[in-house]
Amino acid sequence: MTNGRITQPGRVFALEQRLHLVDRQLLGTWAAGGRPLWELLPALPAPRRPSSLS
Repeated sequence: MTNGRITQPGRVFALEQRLHLVDRQLLGTWAAGGRPLWELLPALPAPRRPSSLS
């Protein structure tokens, strides 16, 4: 997670390590919208049980 930009080497490293990236734009959307993170990151599965955020 960063409030800046993610470099191409950072993207490659994240892919190799199976990390989810949250850049400035996605962080702003997540913070402002009240949408759960699994809706904003397609590779992140939704929780198995409904939560108060869904």
